[in-house]
Amino acid sequence: MFHALNTNIAQCYGVNAALVVQYIWEEIGKNEFAGRDSYGGKTWMRSSQIMFTAVLPYLSKNMVRRALERLMKQGVIIRGEFSESRFDRTSWYAFTQFGRLLMQESEDENCE
Repeated sequence: MFHALNTNIAQCYGVNAALVVQYIWEEIGKNEFAGRDSYGGKTWMRSSQIMFTAVLPYLSKNMVRRALERLMKQGVIIRGEFSESRFDRTSWYAFTQFGRLLMQESEDENCE
């Protein structure tokens, strides 16, 4: 398994957040291409913290949680719940306008 990360995002938000956000970016790209999981004008990806650790086995559930919290706090991603079952609390993630720009042009961005 090969995972890549954007070094500028890693410098700004941390290595774990860079790995998590890259995975979200790739999954949302697949959903956009397939024309699925669009709510409120945004394309989303659905994943629990445990699902993240299955794809990124070198990160613990707590590492994923902290990375997601950091990305949400910094305005890169947002979280929603769109599952049809009221018992399914799996989170859905989408990029904010800032986050989308960051991912598209991250090599030109500077940390603040």
